[in-house]
Amino acid sequence: MLTTGLVAIPGGFLFSFLHIPLPWMLGPLTITLIHHALRGKGTRWPVGFRNAGMIVIGYSMGRTMTVETTEQILINLPGMAAVTLLIVLFSLATGYLTHRQTGISLASGILGSVPGGLAQMVLMAEEIEDADVTAVTLMQMARVLAVLFIVPFVATYGIIHLPAGPPAPAVATATHYGLAALPALLMAPLGAWLAVRLNAPIPFLLGPIFATAAAVLIGFPAPPVPRPLINTAQLFFGVYLGVAISLESLRGVGKVLPWAIGGSVALVAFTYLLGFGLTFVTPASLLTAFLSTAPGGMTEVGIVALTLGADVAFILAYQLFRLFCILLVAPLLLRRRFKR
Repeated sequence: MLTTGLVAIPGGFLFSFLHIPLPWMLGPLTITLIHHALRGKGTRWPVGFRNAGMIVIGYSMGRTMTVETTEQILINLPGMAAVTLLIVLFSLATGYLTHRQTGISLASGILGSVPGGLAQMVLMAEEIEDADVTAVTLMQMARVLAVLFIVPFVATYGIIHLPAGPPAPAVATATHYGLAALPALLMAPLGAWLAVRLNAPIPFLLGPIFATAAAVLIGFPAPPVPRPLINTAQLFFGVYLGVAISLESLRGVGKVLPWAIGGSVALVAFTYLLGFGLTFVTPASLLTAFLSTAPGGMTEVGIVALTLGADVAFILAYQLFRLFCILLVAPLLLRRRFKR
């Protein structure tokens, strides 16, 4: 564990020196991934570190929720539904195309293409007789890796003219809030604990988000998170991903891999166009709109939004809506279609 951390930290400094987006997540992730591939079982990282990092990110995202932003979420519900539907339809199309071109089952192609979370889609594949768990795992891994590296670069360098947006809430200078801020600070770990007890998806992220947002909406102040703590949270999460992703599963499935990567790149491009369209019907900047539609995990997109100063509350609304639609509705439809 100590060796893994010591190996990963220089990755953050290196990526910072090279001005690569999200250096303290992508740097440790890349170095750890290489180290893990070379060392194999010798690479370890406690899941508790990842959970602690997610609580920090969840708190940072939850503190952006106000009464005004909540009203905006309700106003934008039709747009959220439309964006979610278009992303799911596009994913189904790429899954069908992968099925036709590679010969894997239709169930495998669809489960591997829908951006519903690697763990959730793999678990669902295990319940469906016609699904190839290895192919689904590979496609979801390729999507996660592609999104992890493509979305930050597009958000940082692929968006040229950005309207002035709100300042980044998570990296503001430290302010003395006193004991009044204690409830909001305590709500984040409490929310994580409650979400775990309720078996909620992504409990160490969604729990702190909702709990902190509730504290802010009640009226408690929530101080910003210092930059070093944000960087540490990124480091913890990046190292965890580097250890969790196994390059061994990429061997022997060459015919699926190009289509999995191509489908992931196409999905990012499609969501970029959706984000561009959102700028015409909402007050969001292109950066905010793109991150709202981007097919990343909540944690990854949240880190990008916090780092680049996008409208986190707007992004959170779209990402949460899509997450729950896919996690709650997609399993029912897919099981009904494929499970015997």
